[in-house]
Amino acid sequence: MNKLTSLFALFLLLQGNLNVFAKTSFSDSLMVKVQSFYRHRPDKKPGRSLMLYFKNAPLKGKGTVTLQSNSIKELLPIDGKNGIDSLNVLLPAGLGVKTDCQLKIVVNQSNKVLERSVKVPALRQWTVYIYPHSHVDIGYTNTQENVETIHKRNIFEGMELAKKTATYPEGARYLWNPEVLWPVERLFSKASPQAKQKVIDAVKKGYLQLDASYVNTNTSVAVDEELFEFLEHSKDFEKLTGKKIETFVQVDVPGMTWGLVPVASQLGIKYIMAFNNGFDRVGRSMDLMSFRPFWWKSIDGKSKVLFLQPGSYSPGAAAKGFDYWPKMAGQIDSTKLMKVVRTDTPRKHFIDKYLADMLPKLQKADYYPYDIFAMSWAMADNMPIDADLPEAVKSWNEEYAYPHLVIAGATTIMKKFEEKYGNQLPVLSGDYTEYWTDGLGTAAKQTGMNKSTKERLIQDETLWAMLHPGEPAPRADLKEAWRNVSLGTEHTWCYMDPSKQPITNDILNVKFGYFQKGEDISKDLMQRALAPVAKNESEIVGVFNTLSWNRSQLVKLSKEQSGRYNSVKNESGKTVLSQKLSTGELVFMAENVPALGSKNFMLSEEKNNASGMLAHDNVLDNGSIKVVLDPQTGDISSLTKGANEFVDAKAACSINSYRYLKSSDTLNRVSGTSNVKISILENGPLLASILVESAAEGSNSLSRTITLVKDQPYVDIKNNLDKQSITKKEGVHFGFAFNIPQPETMVDIPWGIMKIDNDQLDGANRNWIGFQRWLDVSNKEKGVTMCSLDAPVFEVGDLTADILGGAANSPKWIKKLTPSATIYSWALNNHWHTNFPLSQEGKLEFRYRLLPHNTAYDAGMANRFGMEQSQPLIVSPLKQKISQKPLLSLSDNPKVLLSILKVDESGKKMEVRLRSVSDKDEQVKVNWLEMKPTSIQIDNKAIGKGKNPMETEVLVPAKGMITLVADFIR
Repeated sequence: MNKLTSLFALFLLLQGNLNVFAKTSFSDSLMVKVQSFYRHRPDKKPGRSLMLYFKNAPLKGKGTVTLQSNSIKELLPIDGKNGIDSLNVLLPAGLGVKTDCQLKIVVNQSNKVLERSVKVPALRQWTVYIYPHSHVDIGYTNTQENVETIHKRNIFEGMELAKKTATYPEGARYLWNPEVLWPVERLFSKASPQAKQKVIDAVKKGYLQLDASYVNTNTSVAVDEELFEFLEHSKDFEKLTGKKIETFVQVDVPGMTWGLVPVASQLGIKYIMAFNNGFDRVGRSMDLMSFRPFWWKSIDGKSKVLFLQPGSYSPGAAAKGFDYWPKMAGQIDSTKLMKVVRTDTPRKHFIDKYLADMLPKLQKADYYPYDIFAMSWAMADNMPIDADLPEAVKSWNEEYAYPHLVIAGATTIMKKFEEKYGNQLPVLSGDYTEYWTDGLGTAAKQTGMNKSTKERLIQDETLWAMLHPGEPAPRADLKEAWRNVSLGTEHTWCYMDPSKQPITNDILNVKFGYFQKGEDISKDLMQRALAPVAKNESEIVGVFNTLSWNRSQLVKLSKEQSGRYNSVKNESGKTVLSQKLSTGELVFMAENVPALGSKNFMLSEEKNNASGMLAHDNVLDNGSIKVVLDPQTGDISSLTKGANEFVDAKAACSINSYRYLKSSDTLNRVSGTSNVKISILENGPLLASILVESAAEGSNSLSRTITLVKDQPYVDIKNNLDKQSITKKEGVHFGFAFNIPQPETMVDIPWGIMKIDNDQLDGANRNWIGFQRWLDVSNKEKGVTMCSLDAPVFEVGDLTADILGGAANSPKWIKKLTPSATIYSWALNNHWHTNFPLSQEGKLEFRYRLLPHNTAYDAGMANRFGMEQSQPLIVSPLKQKISQKPLLSLSDNPKVLLSILKVDESGKKMEVRLRSVSDKDEQVKVNWLEMKPTSIQIDNKAIGKGKNPMETEVLVPAKGMITLVADFIR
């Protein structure tokens, strides 16, 4: 190439380079990246951050950058003395915040010009509230004792870190959230007065933030009063600290009962914040409930709480905690447990990735128009605190204006939502039916124990009020019993790897101890309640009714109580219908036992001359209903009341049909019974029972006892399994196919009645449903009310509880339930892969009561039936006849009932809680009979004053409740 040619080529090259700076051809030379955060401008205002990249060559020398959007224009100086290939610039304050903006960028340097227009999408000025905690799994990663040690230590470590960072900038000041009250309550049960005072002072200063839940539990299978006992721990700590506890926090467990809302509202709890598990068996709860804050309206349509599920509790664990978790999990030597997580690089494993993923998604989501973002920061289950957090937040906030980080407690987060968006949030009604109630079926024996214990404790309270007027109630023992009930229902059962021994059995034995202790205390309390009137081996027996209406019910005396006696007489000396059973037990009908009162009966050695038989071959007929058993299957093939047949002969099961469901990779997954043998067990004038014995896959044997009582309108069913220990995935279901066309299914849940599907939130579980005492399947002409006294979970229409493993995004999760009159009681399973026992074995009992009715559904009738089966008449031998006058009476309204009578520790105050299942407000008269209160309060307002108020008239809201506090101080 000659010199001329070379000069020409150089000219063209230079000309090309100059064209890079020409206004019409610089798009490839200036690249702009809009950042997803704001930085601090020199004027201390937040400005959107943009990165400018100079691609072909570094920019050298001084120049300017002009940023212009419509009428807003800003000139920024550049000094590229050493050459720069990128430049961070901040937009004028307010640009790109609420709306997209078109931005013109002009770079000037001498006679060189770069120009680019870009669209800056709107970016909210996010405030990110970080909730520091350690997930409380009482067991799972370690023994209960070590878990308690970890969480109590976290309280003190958290308080000290809060004290050290108290002068840090706003947002970076540390505080600790124990998540639930169990660690604090355990600390107070054993700590010195000085340690307790230190905790109280920390709460007052805000270093320690207390929330209302005692443990993370399965609330969908609670009974009404259990929820009050569960949340009463928060009231205890309010009294101790003088600080209100306004937020119920739940972590891990997906879903919760709708009944929490009225209870929380009555106790002054205004908010619910729930961090989901995020993956394992959460169904549709993450997708449809996360980041959708709403006002959760109570069943009564009046009270409400603010609900927020801010995703899962895993971001801290995913970013950082799982690096340390293996050092803690399974480490049973408490001296080797880490005390804190602390590093030299607090920002290294922080929230950057999580925010980069979540905030853009929510920015685009039509359901989240808010600039508040709440998130969990936990190092995982039962882990130490992250001592890096305040340093990381401080550093972040110095670098970025937004997202602005704030270390916060749950109430602060919820109040911010309420203050800023409260009047914009949707109002929803419905049950957030839980997903993890299936875990209860992995220990069916203990689950049944807890159901009975709960009901017995309610009766203990009422019976004490009836028989110990003016005496202090054993509140400490009652509280301890309820505490063990809560620990039984708490969502943790055994080690995360259930196959690992001995740690699995060590944890499981402690867990089972909670059930046993709760039962033992409840039984002891009943004996103590009866002590003033009881005497063993007496021929006088008293029958006590703890419910608020007169009732008649079969009463059974044990073999030891019955002894030599063969019949029963009433107070007038008239023989009542009774029957000595083949077991040596004596049963009789206690008729018209007064509400909250008692009746005396006399045992007699005289033979019962009554005759008659209610059973013939495979048929039971008591004059009210008729039952026919299928000789091939042992199922109830016919159930009639009058002219109506209640068994659907076309369904996949009959009534009380055993169904064994094997894992989904097994052929012939569903099996029933074989080798059926039917025999008459009892056959008398009062009671008849047919025993069905059979082989049943998964068990050594199955026996089903079907009983009718003379003139009584219900069927009593007892199913006894001798369960084999099987670790392959399995489930036992009992099917009930009712012949009810166009059915509606109503379900008794804590403090309310739920219509299947209609009264469930979108993210609620529809594959299996937990309930309290009863469900009712009816149409306008007939129906069946069904009680399950041991198994609290059922399916609608089919065996839909066949989902194994984590089941994330499984298509099997039901979106909408089709009305069906077929109900399956899900008695037991081992479907979980973690946390729950791999198998169960031994003798298990599942009791059911069926009330067919030739009328439409009646909430009052169904609820009374459910309560009568769950809280039966109490019988005791007596020192002498008693003439106990009922404490009080309610005007006879089947839709309003007494839930409980509770005497305080002084014996001078009594809570009277009334529940309504009516669709309208009900005016109810409470008549005080035995004791006359000096004053009565409701909702902290006096409604009855004077020397001896005899009668209190109260308005019980539709589907609601009220609590009266009667004061008997003289």
